[in-house]
Amino acid sequence: MEFTKQKLSSAEMGYFITHLNLLGQDRIVAAPEATGPALVFSPPAYEPQILNEGPGGCMGFAPVPGHDDAFLMITEFYPIFKSEKAGINLFRAVDGFNEPWQGKRIIDLPFVHRICVVGNGKDNYLVAAAVCGGKDFQDDWSRPGVTYAAKVPKDIDGPWDLVPVMEPIHRNHGMQVGSHGGKPCVFITGDEGLFVLEVPAAGSTEWKSTLVIKNPISEIYPADLDQDGEDEIAVIEPFHGNAMSVYKNIDGTWTKIYTAELAFGHGLWAGNLGGENVVIAGNRADEKNLACFKVASTSPFMMEESVIDAGSGTTNMSVIDTPNGKALVTSNPGHAEYALYMPKA
Repeated sequence: MEFTKQKLSSAEMGYFITHLNLLGQDRIVAAPEATGPALVFSPPAYEPQILNEGPGGCMGFAPVPGHDDAFLMITEFYPIFKSEKAGINLFRAVDGFNEPWQGKRIIDLPFVHRICVVGNGKDNYLVAAAVCGGKDFQDDWSRPGVTYAAKVPKDIDGPWDLVPVMEPIHRNHGMQVGSHGGKPCVFITGDEGLFVLEVPAAGSTEWKSTLVIKNPISEIYPADLDQDGEDEIAVIEPFHGNAMSVYKNIDGTWTKIYTAELAFGHGLWAGNLGGENVVIAGNRADEKNLACFKVASTSPFMMEESVIDAGSGTTNMSVIDTPNGKALVTSNPGHAEYALYMPKA
């Protein structure tokens, strides 16, 4: 596949990028892992504007259901794992995008690394995962990280009451909203494997977690890559791993059907882009290429690898709907930039 690249802005130590519905429109948002402002990019030109002035240390964003003038953001998770003071901030609009949005800390959660919001049709929940339970030194992974949930309160200023919802896991790194067995879920990954965390049914408070792949996994993205009506699971494995693999549920067992080499794999997306079924993954080591794996055959399952952007060192990515079709957006510290890639026709 070939892409046309648009540099969105320069970004020193840019880390996370996604899209949120803010003030009535779907917009790109991005922020650094170091100190610095978060940026917002609005269609059709996607010119950068300051969304907030800090404090940085951003590992992720999440929407606030029913409030397009507010969002949640992980803050103060600084490199490398200087994250004892990390937590989740709520930011609110002051004067549209004419002024930086104002924020306040709503949850203190050391080492919080991923957040999302998921619902059951009645209630919405914030899910937050700590990558570990604390560190005595940089490579100390002895203490597992806890995954928590809080029902989104009517008054979003809080309190937000977090409770643990599954067993702690080591290197609690990956999180993705999805569905499993027709029910909404959050996929959670770590050294123990890939877990399906089922959202409570309306009227219930019970969270249920199930281990479905018992291998160390760093990141996960579900997509129907072979177009048989059932999602496969694309993963980066193990932690910050050396492989992108695709698993398929065959007779009730998740079986690896494809694998390719990565170098410090980080950032993952899977689905249909530009009319092709693809997996896109970042590499933060060696040549630091942003790689695209296109499905070349479904029986047997085979993929073709190509380079979207050499040396990008991509950390995170998302796919958005633009006025010109679906596009990939990425944070590229290797090029000190945020960027947008449009598939060529």
